[in-house]
Amino acid sequence: MAILSSHLLNSVTGDHAANVEITIFKFDENNQANKIMNTNTDSGGRILQEFKISEKDKFCEFEMVIKTENYFKNQNTKNWTNRIISDVVIRFKMDEDNKKYHIPLIISPNGYSVWWSK
Repeated sequence: MAILSSHLLNSVTGDHAANVEITIFKFDENNQANKIMNTNTDSGGRILQEFKISEKDKFCEFEMVIKTENYFKNQNTKNWTNRIISDVVIRFKMDEDNKKYHIPLIISPNGYSVWWSK
């Protein structure tokens, strides 16, 4: 099974970004989005889910949608109303069934940094 994980950090406070809604979609061969997961980060700002990657899935794209606007609104972050970014959307591939895909993010009210960590 492939393992998809993420860790969100709040760059304003330096804290783990807990209770952030994350939805994962898989795009089929017709580029139609199918929701395969909806969850919230735990108290440590993390998610972790196993997925079976079929031969067909190796050619699909996946999308992670992180609801940062709601998170910062609930944090009473100063100047959150001046935000232009409502969601962070990351497209990626999972082409091996026995691989770990860790995608950490550092988020702020108007920006983010993301990378793939092996």
